[in-house]
Amino acid sequence: MKKILLISVASAFVLGWLGCSSLDKTANTKVNSRNIAGISNISDLDEAWAFDGGPNPDSPMGKELIDLVASQPNMPGISDTILGAQKFRPAFGPTLWRMIENPNSVKILFIGQDGTHIAEAAGRTATAGFGGRAQDMAAHFGVNTGAAFMNTFAYTIKKQYSVISTPIISEINGQVKVDFSTVTDNGTWLMSQDQNSPMVKWRNHLIDWIIRNNKESLKMVVLFGGSARDAIGSYIVGAGGNVGSRYSEQLLAQNNVKVPVFRAESAGSNKIYPVLQTKDGHDVNYTKLLGHAPNFETPEGQTEVQNAIKEHLGDIISNLAISDTGVAKSGIANPAQIGGYDLNKIEINGQKTISLKGLKLLDGTTIKNDIVVADFPHPTALSLMKPTSLAEQTVEKKLIPLKQFVEKNPTWEIEADEKMINKFKKGENYKYGRADIAPSYYDFGTPKNRMVSVSSASRMTGKPNVVVIGTREKAQFDMKQITAAEAAMPVTEQIDPDEMYNARPRTLKTRYIFDRGPSEAMAKIMTENIDVDSVNKNIKTNADDVGAFGHYRGLFTNSKVIILADPDGVDDILTARALTGTRGQYLQGMMNDLGVNDNYLVIKTVPFGMDGATDEEWKLVLEKTGAYRKNIFAELLQNNKPAVIIADGKYAAQELSKLALNDIPKVVIARVGSENNSGIVAAATQITALKKFNANKITGKIANIPRSHLGFFSRVWEGTSGTRVFSATSAADKGLAFAIVVPAWVSKQKNVVQSAEELKAVESLKSTMKTQSLPKNGESIKTMGHEPKDDNSNSDGKPDTSYKLFLSSSLIA
Repeated sequence: MKKILLISVASAFVLGWLGCSSLDKTANTKVNSRNIAGISNISDLDEAWAFDGGPNPDSPMGKELIDLVASQPNMPGISDTILGAQKFRPAFGPTLWRMIENPNSVKILFIGQDGTHIAEAAGRTATAGFGGRAQDMAAHFGVNTGAAFMNTFAYTIKKQYSVISTPIISEINGQVKVDFSTVTDNGTWLMSQDQNSPMVKWRNHLIDWIIRNNKESLKMVVLFGGSARDAIGSYIVGAGGNVGSRYSEQLLAQNNVKVPVFRAESAGSNKIYPVLQTKDGHDVNYTKLLGHAPNFETPEGQTEVQNAIKEHLGDIISNLAISDTGVAKSGIANPAQIGGYDLNKIEINGQKTISLKGLKLLDGTTIKNDIVVADFPHPTALSLMKPTSLAEQTVEKKLIPLKQFVEKNPTWEIEADEKMINKFKKGENYKYGRADIAPSYYDFGTPKNRMVSVSSASRMTGKPNVVVIGTREKAQFDMKQITAAEAAMPVTEQIDPDEMYNARPRTLKTRYIFDRGPSEAMAKIMTENIDVDSVNKNIKTNADDVGAFGHYRGLFTNSKVIILADPDGVDDILTARALTGTRGQYLQGMMNDLGVNDNYLVIKTVPFGMDGATDEEWKLVLEKTGAYRKNIFAELLQNNKPAVIIADGKYAAQELSKLALNDIPKVVIARVGSENNSGIVAAATQITALKKFNANKITGKIANIPRSHLGFFSRVWEGTSGTRVFSATSAADKGLAFAIVVPAWVSKQKNVVQSAEELKAVESLKSTMKTQSLPKNGESIKTMGHEPKDDNSNSDGKPDTSYKLFLSSSLIA
């Protein structure tokens, strides 16, 4: 273990942005570098054994990225404050990115809107159907592992970023008319695009880090959807450039443009549609206008509503709630809220461009190479276009500005990854498809069902803190187990209350401690010596969809104890590390009692789920995997002289007796029945009799899995509170579908510690809402300015009338 003393300029910026909070109460910046990820060459990234070990804490850029993750704001808290409602689904926390962190390994940065259910479970964004389609789009440019993915929102959001077909009223030469456009409401815009927002500062810094870490290799930023378009617009503005929009502030004033107050109505699936509001706080009566109830869920129904508004505008306009506040008295805070930023209106250093070249970076340098900005249709939208040729034609149209740029800048090109072909460079048309996602984007030991390129997950009905992976169908589970898992508590004294429980550790004493994975040699042994197909009929997790997973947990060098353990449960599907559920937490309690703490290694007898397997099934699986264990231990014992080797379970004991262990003492833990603490105390007594450890008392208590045994992306709650993952009970889904349960102490965390800088920024946004008299999302129109609000009252308790909705306009005077 060694202390990191070097902090880069940008890293210091991150710590400064955190502010002086209790997150910084210790200067202990220890880094766990005992397990080092073995990928050293970019050409190795496509190998089956490759994996993502997380940022390198021993490098300035890696350490800065870790500090940046630690500084991520409490986005759900910001939503509650600014919107007066929860825009996010906070239970599973943020999904930050999917990328290779090695310098100059990223060639294309893709930005989307927010993650999906499987992304939450996988701990990586751009997984499942969207990820497979986006990965295929990268392949058109010859890129596989050279693609990086992030989102506008690190958390999954409810509904959508903006509202489609929102009426925009204008007045030109005394003639009032109505148009329709997507509009982002005031609260959502301020939270997600305003330069004072902590979310925007954090996201801009992440984009800046990706550019600086890939100064030579990064050639393009691809945007999917309106929120991503606005996110890059906000980045450009924050870095000193300018980005125009459909309306300028001058045009808003000149045409007396107004965005009427509206309420967002569900339009099926995750879509929303605007319902205009009247002065007295009611919905406009669309049923009366149409002669029947409106249908917001179909394009035809939406068009019918638009036509009715146009036809009856003169009849309803005098009763509409229309604000005289905001920029140019339009009712919005920023002109780009109507239709978003226009990427054809980017200016950097006074020059119109579609490149980021010339922008200032946080380290004081300037972007010297062309990084082209390209706005593509969202893969989900493309999937709805029939026939497929229509989707392909749509993408080709979006590629026209890029082709024009290449004509003027013939030296610009994206160098294809090894074994890939840049079809764009060859002049081939785009072919819509799906590509697999390389294992180098995930932790070593990640199961196949978390690395999928198809949609295979859903949120359990009525339980936002439970995601089911492996199927989109409604699998059955033992709900008593689920309920108990929700209520289960961790060993609380081992968790700092300053942590944000749904995220990875962020305090100075914890953020740098994580497992970066096995060596290249060990990764190859574990990958190349296991044949899943040969055992697929005998293991209890689906071989085709789950594969091998959770091979090990702990330290590969200088371990005091090595444990060969039979699989127990399937928590390893979540953590990609062996025995992190209840059984593993009892083993950790024993290690703590022995004084070993985290200085040990667990190897699973076989890297599969085996709950319910018969002796005959075990026998067949062990026969097929003998070389796997033999080669692992041969490599292990070259660098380790443990005080004891433990066999945890019946089959582990059998296999341990077959291995050459160089006369190292052996202890067998006899598991009896289904109790997770079975045999622990008895075995610990045997171990203390060896007099190899300074053990005062063997308690047999449970303990949280140490952070040094978990990967970078593992969240605070993983490896705590007993079992977190459960297999389906229905016969068709058992071993295929799994429920991942976030405990209630995480999903209901209150009073998340925020830095002074973050609190100040949120107060600035609240002040903007108040001084511009911009209503919060969902706030009652009738009571605006007439009823005390949480923080909008004067000291005498009377309403602060400076914060109100003006219901007058020259349009209706």
